[in-house]
Amino acid sequence: MTSEPHFAVASTFSPRFNAVLVEADRVARLFGARLSVLHAGERSDDKVNLFRESFAGLGREEIDIYWCEGATPAEALVDAAASEYFDLFIAGTIGRPEDLRNFTGAIVRELFTRTPCDLLLIPNPEEKPIENLNACLLVEAYSPRWRAAKDTLRALKPAKISILAADSPFAQARHSGTGKPDVDGTLDEICEDLAEITEEIDVRRVRSNTGFILCDIIQETAPDFLLVESEWKNRQRVVPSHLGWLEQVIPSRLFLFGKPPRGVKETTTLIQT
Repeated sequence: MTSEPHFAVASTFSPRFNAVLVEADRVARLFGARLSVLHAGERSDDKVNLFRESFAGLGREEIDIYWCEGATPAEALVDAAASEYFDLFIAGTIGRPEDLRNFTGAIVRELFTRTPCDLLLIPNPEEKPIENLNACLLVEAYSPRWRAAKDTLRALKPAKISILAADSPFAQARHSGTGKPDVDGTLDEICEDLAEITEEIDVRRVRSNTGFILCDIIQETAPDFLLVESEWKNRQRVVPSHLGWLEQVIPSRLFLFGKPPRGVKETTTLIQT
């Protein structure tokens, strides 16, 4: 991220309106970032007053509000993110009380695949601060992509880092014969590199054909943040195959890292207050 990062939070006037802003403000302060609001809807004086009152309560007197227009709310937000080159896009993914898991809706799934910057999705946001934060890093056992998450882990200052390493027959076959270090050596290297952040690092190697067991483990252990490095293919964000379920179910706050290659972003005109 840049020396003066610019974060954006997508906000609607839902029952968790203020909780989303509080969570976004908390993350922005950890990074020393400027924070702006994106609202997929028309501007009104009443909306402006609500936003300004909420941010004044957080000690942020100056706040930019972008009124995004598009064929759909998701398209409006994605276009805004592409136009402004935000470093991090933050959105709440408020679930339904009857759901045992935090299933995503159409808007969140579109943000997941198309938002052209790092992305933080927050299921069921809360206003109270997190104590003894536990961050979970999701990697593939033999080809871990994780270094993009290191700065964020350093900023979060977690009391504990859990590493879940997916070990599938496909990954083993792909790794066989490469001459690269075995899985234990690779995971040891990650632990050594992250030891400067916290001494409490837990590594769990999970054997699974599909990766769905990772979702169950995360549901049980309930970490505060999940961190995943993603890639871009055919103008869309993709995660490793063993984490494909993340597009449908988000069991915890999810940081997705990975920006699209140059030329993918498109510019659009926004109305800003």
